[in-house]
Amino acid sequence: MASASDDRRRAAGLLIRVEGGAFASRLLDSEASPGVRARVLGVLRWQRALDHRLAPFLKRPLPRLDPEVRTVLRLGCFEGVLLGVPGPVATDAMVGLVRDLRKGSATGMVNAVLRRALAAKAPDEPPPDLRWSHPGWLWRRWSAAFGARAAEQAMAAAQTPAPPWVWFADERARAAVEGAGAALRSHPWCPGAWTADERLPVLMAEVSGGGAVVQDPSSQLVARVAADLSGGRGDAVDLCAAPGGKTALIRRRGSWSRLVAADLNLARAARLGRRLGGTGVVVADATRPPLAPVAWDLVLLDAPCSGTGTLRRHPELKWRLTAQEIVAAADRQRPMIGAALELVRPRGLLVYATCSVEAEENEAHFEPAPAGFRPVDLGGVLPAGLSWSETSAGGARILPHEHGDGFTLHALRRAPV
Repeated sequence: MASASDDRRRAAGLLIRVEGGAFASRLLDSEASPGVRARVLGVLRWQRALDHRLAPFLKRPLPRLDPEVRTVLRLGCFEGVLLGVPGPVATDAMVGLVRDLRKGSATGMVNAVLRRALAAKAPDEPPPDLRWSHPGWLWRRWSAAFGARAAEQAMAAAQTPAPPWVWFADERARAAVEGAGAALRSHPWCPGAWTADERLPVLMAEVSGGGAVVQDPSSQLVARVAADLSGGRGDAVDLCAAPGGKTALIRRRGSWSRLVAADLNLARAARLGRRLGGTGVVVADATRPPLAPVAWDLVLLDAPCSGTGTLRRHPELKWRLTAQEIVAAADRQRPMIGAALELVRPRGLLVYATCSVEAEENEAHFEPAPAGFRPVDLGGVLPAGLSWSETSAGGARILPHEHGDGFTLHALRRAPV
């Protein structure tokens, strides 16, 4: 079993790599211990608040320090303030860690800064963006768009760890997990979504064996809405299918004449082929898909986006995103939407979804509705208990919440000939 010192060393190494541009979710593979995972995601979630706590005791601003030193200070502050490690213990551990990272010249500074920072009194009433450790520009944007209360609730939800919610390939898989002693808990509003509060390795073993699929409930909902609105029949295509969870769930919920999964990246498409045996997989640019036009009953476009609904799972995005990049993401989505609309046959359906809650990436694309299409009312297919709001284009926006990611979806049906 890894020791706390081992966890600290590995967490620091991963945090340095994330700062260099890597993605935490890809680094925290199944081999990462709970201690490493808690430290990496915790530091990334609370980075702004940690930096604010450290700043008064630094002679040089954090951005001017070496990455190794900056990481050790944040990690020590996180352990002492949020993990409940006694201040002297956290400080001594970080002094050793900065030496292990070959920055021994900084040991005196790390010792002095952490001892003072961990002994300091936290501010009584920080502003909401600092309290929930989000960028100020994002707080201003969300509070203007959704109201201060909803924005604060969304930011608070993004600071909580996300349990692994799964759907089962069949009842046999579910029975196997329960037979192995795992007590399953159903999701409060997403039918068919389950997690296990204890004996989680039993559940994850079923995932590894292919009997269950890990998928955020809001993402599961997109696939369910697409299958239910289209009736689960005819010809369907998922234009940006990787990693394949939505395509797999759509397949399970329908009796399709033809189901195609497409992705631009060859390696991802190859993984789709292995995961979705029996489903057609093509390597395709979603702006120019090599598919027959006006021939598909269901077209799902889960478009690449800014990911502002997934900050709980990908907290480093908070520190990389800008308002300008949200506009750039919307510009990239526009030709994909145009190509997707051309595929839909009369009476067919386009379901457009993003894991972004930003208007530019969602309803702005459908105001007004494209010629020959009309928005579909989603109220009849969304589950009871789900908190959502209607967009100005007739779609549904789900803000980040304690039971799942933020998502926005729109459905448009092509008029009959």
